[in-house]
Amino acid sequence: MSVEEIIERILSARKDVSRDEISQRMKEKKSVAGGLLTNETAARLVALELNVEAAQELFHPKEISIGDLVLGLNDVTVTGRVLIAYPLQTYVHKNGKEGQFGHLLIADKTGTLRILLWNAKAELIQDGKVKQGQTVRVLHGYVREARDGQLELHLGQRAELEINPQGVKEDDYPRVESFMEKIGKITKKRKKANVIGTIRSVSQVTTFQRTDGTEGKVCRVTLRDATGQITVVFWNDKVDTLDGAQVEDRLQVIDAKVKEKVDGQLELHVENRAYVERMPPVAEEILKIGTLEREEGAVTVAGVVRTKPAKREVTTGKSEKVAVASFELEDDSGRIWVSAWRKHAEIAGQLTVGTRITIKDVYVRKGFGDALEISTRASSKIEIVT
Repeated sequence: MSVEEIIERILSARKDVSRDEISQRMKEKKSVAGGLLTNETAARLVALELNVEAAQELFHPKEISIGDLVLGLNDVTVTGRVLIAYPLQTYVHKNGKEGQFGHLLIADKTGTLRILLWNAKAELIQDGKVKQGQTVRVLHGYVREARDGQLELHLGQRAELEINPQGVKEDDYPRVESFMEKIGKITKKRKKANVIGTIRSVSQVTTFQRTDGTEGKVCRVTLRDATGQITVVFWNDKVDTLDGAQVEDRLQVIDAKVKEKVDGQLELHVENRAYVERMPPVAEEILKIGTLEREEGAVTVAGVVRTKPAKREVTTGKSEKVAVASFELEDDSGRIWVSAWRKHAEIAGQLTVGTRITIKDVYVRKGFGDALEISTRASSKIEIVT
């Protein structure tokens, strides 16, 4: 529907509004949006504001769910939550001139979709106007097939992108957090995974020679959350996203490939289409003993030592003799046995009844009689609370 048709619809429905007033309202809408709105979008916003009959039809032209998109559709409108705003890339026209493009990954309740923005529209990403977590509406887009066979929505010259559009209910679109997965829950059946975790280790960057003679690079990071840990492999340009990354930094990784190693262990591979972002630090969550209901890793608990630690030497399945100290820990929700192994046995052996401690990065497992107990590992920490 053209701008003039929308204005005529408003004039027909609202006899108390003049054409000049509509024009003035349109200018105000465009001014508030920082000049990002087209005349057509501004006219539709005015129609909605004036409660014009069928304004929703004007405001949501050809609205379609992501899951209903099919190849070849043109002039469609899609609304979704921004999961990723990728950095801009450059390309070369046939005439030799350079252009730029950017892309978004958005989602609604029916699926996810890649949005491609070309040239001037791509500047919305570069200028930081489009951010993760916002809702956006794409108008007059056309559907194409990407190299990997998935559908993409392209924004041509006529297309528009509305940021946090009016008339959209936030609760209708899933939050970014709902797309994050627990590391311990990732299975080999999945092709892609999105995780947030804390860095436990960062390897040296390794370079290698590709078959075409160019040089590639790779770096491995161990990432953990409250449910487990996994190796994340960063390739080529994605290695640069780790510049300065240190142990205990938090990373958000979206659209990483899930791959199974020869030994059956899973890895995440961060390649060209994956997205990586440094996350602000958060206070470590201390779990209540009484809430521990299953076997899981990388948890932190705190409490008071209730039994004198008993230190002994045991032989492992690999015929290795190691020290272990066992004691009972209590908080206001319950009690649990703790087994502190190797170097941690020395620290635990010096604890006295009544000492308040925090044990970080331990895992919960089934012990005697299938009762849950806590066990330390190399990265665990036992801290006395003063």
